[in-house]
Amino acid sequence: MGSIPRLVLWLCRKFTRQDLQDLVEQLQEILAGRQPEPQPRDDFRQQHPHYRDFYVDPHPPLTEPPTPPPAAPSLDWQQLCAEYQRQHGRPLSPVRRRGAHRLPKTSRCSHCHAPSEFLYLNDGRQASQLRCKVCEGLSQLAPRHRPTRPTRYWCPYCQSALYCWKQRVDSTLYKCPCDHCPHYLERQRALKWNEKLLQKLRLSQFKLRYQYRQYHFQPAQLAPSAPARSGVDLTRIHRSSDLLGLVLAFHISFALSARKTALVLRQVFGVPLSYQSVLNYAQAAAYYCHAFNLRHKGSLSDTATGDETYIRVAGKHQYTFFFLDPQGHQITSYHVAAERDALAATVALGEAARTLPEDQALRFITDGNPAYQAGVHFLNAHRSASQPPHTLRQVIGLENLDQVSTEFRPFKQLIERLNRTYKHHVRPACGFATQNGAVALTALFVTHYNFLRPHSTLGYRVPVPLPELSSILTLQGRWNKILEQALAN
Repeated sequence: MGSIPRLVLWLCRKFTRQDLQDLVEQLQEILAGRQPEPQPRDDFRQQHPHYRDFYVDPHPPLTEPPTPPPAAPSLDWQQLCAEYQRQHGRPLSPVRRRGAHRLPKTSRCSHCHAPSEFLYLNDGRQASQLRCKVCEGLSQLAPRHRPTRPTRYWCPYCQSALYCWKQRVDSTLYKCPCDHCPHYLERQRALKWNEKLLQKLRLSQFKLRYQYRQYHFQPAQLAPSAPARSGVDLTRIHRSSDLLGLVLAFHISFALSARKTALVLRQVFGVPLSYQSVLNYAQAAAYYCHAFNLRHKGSLSDTATGDETYIRVAGKHQYTFFFLDPQGHQITSYHVAAERDALAATVALGEAARTLPEDQALRFITDGNPAYQAGVHFLNAHRSASQPPHTLRQVIGLENLDQVSTEFRPFKQLIERLNRTYKHHVRPACGFATQNGAVALTALFVTHYNFLRPHSTLGYRVPVPLPELSSILTLQGRWNKILEQALAN
């Protein structure tokens, strides 16, 4: 009996019929690709781990041409002939030609500039290579004049000039052409025997050579996602500011859904308010709270840990990027995007480092997503030579299999804990109908997390304390004070 029939028998003994139906539905969701986690095991990927293995090379390219090797000392054919005559007691005789090939009289040795009388063909019928009888050097009879193409980058491993491989709308790809590059040889040796056979059929599916992607992001693309301005004017609503504070306290701080918030206000406080009004008030407040979050950032340390988590928007998966300061436990960056690509990672990285002093750099700690490596390359490429570059440490997998993962695992656990807190606040929404709703709730969550939520590690203080809130005891009063300051600016 195989493993699959044994598994079926074990499931039938352990679970009821309803449990098995639920299990089948979950498996169908995974097979249909509607669940990003977990993924079924891919036997082909296990046998060919380097097939379509997209990653960003950790070393940025050289932007200055490498130092050329020291030039060999120039030779003079007349001095060499005089030295020969002193050693042998007779002058060096010219070449005696017996073949039909005669050299042009203008031919010269490229090493000692000996005339054509001391040169002879060295490659038989091809008649393209010359050997000098004076210095034993090799030259070309008709050297090719290759035009020197200007290049912007050089390989950090072999210092060869990178050539433009692909030109796209958002990026330009450069590749190292050197067959003796240490990086290329190391990647070749890492291939398994079956991958080497597959490489002969699908050469382009194995990334072996050093590549660099130069992204052409526009300044407008690098702005973090912001909620749209709502049609509701908070200064002209027909409710008091205390009620608005209660709406945000229940809906955001206590993570109640809009319907539950309206129910609590109706049955506990006797305020007839619809759940749609709760959503309208929250989206109107999110526009001002987002600007308030960007203006009021605490002091940053030299480390920022980040990660992305998925949410449901219009029935599809989108991703929320967070970066957290491990020292102050404040959220320094947040961004909602449809893809986990290099643009979204660059936006989150750039916002995390926006308020950093120019003479300082950040050490980013993330997972193995290659988009973060591309984002760090982009940020460093736009920093001046006097500014220190940002660095990246990537914690791979769930086990500490390398030194970097062992050292920086606690930082990765901090951002995973933040993701669980965020999921607790967005789960009552049961997904979002529009991206603006997801961005609005995320901005309000960051306001709550940074300015209103006590943290046990900080002695039950908030990550970014505001002096204006110290004398206010109620949570709704603190929300009203933050909105008052946000509306004033």
